Amino acid sequence: MIDLENLFQQIQQRFNAQGAANMSAVFQFDLSTGQAFSFEIKEGQCILLQGTNESANITLIIDGQLLVDIISGEADPLQAFMEGKIQAQGDLTLAPLLAMVFAPKG
Repeated sequence: MIDLENLFQQIQQRFNAQGAANMSAVFQFDLSTGQAFSFEIKEGQCILLQGTNESANITLIIDGQLLVDIISGEADPLQAFMEGKIQAQGDLTLAPLLAMVFAPKG
């Protein structure tokens, strides 16, 4: 199981408000651990919610550790998506925008 409270803290710390300035979307994450959470990006802010969000624009199905690595900047979300490590349902044009919101280190 992923420590969602710790993950939420990392998300808030790594969130790039400038990269999300013109974005308005709800991202749903279904983790391989069976956990689920969402975040709404609106007006350069990120609001996190545990559980399933029925109003999500995109649902990303992802390994829990990979998500931790993406949020920490150790993994590139675009590369993971292109390698098929992230499955997406819904508005697929939103998936690459994660790279603007959580850019990798370096």
